[in-house]
Amino acid sequence: MSSNSQLLILGNGFDLQCGLKSSFNDFMKTRLAKVREVKESIKVSKHLTYINITGPDGVPGYGNLLSYWLWKRSLTVWDFILYEDRQQRTWYDIEDCIRTWVDYRLAPDNASYKSHIQQICLDYGKFDQNNNSNSVFPVKAEQYVLMYACELYRWDGQPGTLLDILLRELHRYEQVFANYLQEQVDKNSEYLSRAASLLTHLVNDQTSIPTFNTNISAKQYKVDSASVNILDFNYTYPIIEDWRNKPTCLNVHGLANKRNIIFGIDGTKLNTDHEYYTNIVKFTKTYRLMALSSRPHRSLVRPYLFYSPGAVTDMIKFFGHSLGDADYSYFQAIFDEVDLYESDTRLIFYYNQHRLNDEEETRQREKSVREEMFEKVNRLIVTYGQTQNNKDHGKNLLHKLLLEGRLTIKQAPMGKNKK
Repeated sequence: MSSNSQLLILGNGFDLQCGLKSSFNDFMKTRLAKVREVKESIKVSKHLTYINITGPDGVPGYGNLLSYWLWKRSLTVWDFILYEDRQQRTWYDIEDCIRTWVDYRLAPDNASYKSHIQQICLDYGKFDQNNNSNSVFPVKAEQYVLMYACELYRWDGQPGTLLDILLRELHRYEQVFANYLQEQVDKNSEYLSRAASLLTHLVNDQTSIPTFNTNISAKQYKVDSASVNILDFNYTYPIIEDWRNKPTCLNVHGLANKRNIIFGIDGTKLNTDHEYYTNIVKFTKTYRLMALSSRPHRSLVRPYLFYSPGAVTDMIKFFGHSLGDADYSYFQAIFDEVDLYESDTRLIFYYNQHRLNDEEETRQREKSVREEMFEKVNRLIVTYGQTQNNKDHGKNLLHKLLLEGRLTIKQAPMGKNKK
């Protein structure tokens, strides 16, 4: 007998469809505007005036250094790193960008190519703060990192401490993004109503009897809270908090309004023998999540039990998530919990032909959204299959899911959220 329970997994596509300007493209426009402000100040006055700042660890500073002006405007090294990275790939991918910078391979001293960290360490001895022009903007992100590290953090030139500086700058970047995102929520009076409508359509899809609804006059959700769980990879809470009978919703990477959001990388492929592994591992989502692990919440997934196979989570639905490598560990854990090969759990992946994200549309010129979702799902399932102890099971997992009617890829039921 089926448990009729479901886990709904949400990504940023959900917030975008609810009209929230939550993409990195929108956010970075505000960051680049701050850089232009500083450049305009230099253009007008020919130089930067002396200013007071409260630097790292609350240490006061006074000077006319470019790093002081950028710090004063809450600009971080990751603003420049991400901007440079976007020029190379045409869209923002913060997880992959972080990995490129911190999970580096050590190259010989005579190698023509060196990692960002190695190159900055080599340039450390050439950096002269006194001769560093305060009116010339660096060209490369590495130069911004070197400038911040030497002038603001009093860096000692070692790779380990540079990684620590990058982590501290990432914390600053997270706080700025959290503030931006909360401002977008506060400005969007329709966000929660749109979220409620979209949740209703997603949860009720593929069910024989509707299990989710909202009662506006009574200010309550009409839902069997035991049958619907939401795993939200966004930093916004899509549930109206003061309503009754709320479904369980876990924002796994923190909340903007709590100022505890995290950006990070997947740690499954880190080299534990790396000389600076203890510094690098602090950038992983697993390590960062330990700080949030004190938040109590019940399990979102009903496990597969051999003696009670019908009690397992019946459906796992995905909407608005890129299915990227950075979150693969979560999906592997969920699939393991429901014993995807042996159980009857169904996977439903929604794509959205009507999405509002122009940044994504740029990437879809030569292929349909539907085709891209097929490719992502294939990669996810095949990659997961490779982790199975029984290699034969792993190889035919995708075929088995299709044969048993347990894999669905379809247009999302948008309702009034369709634009």
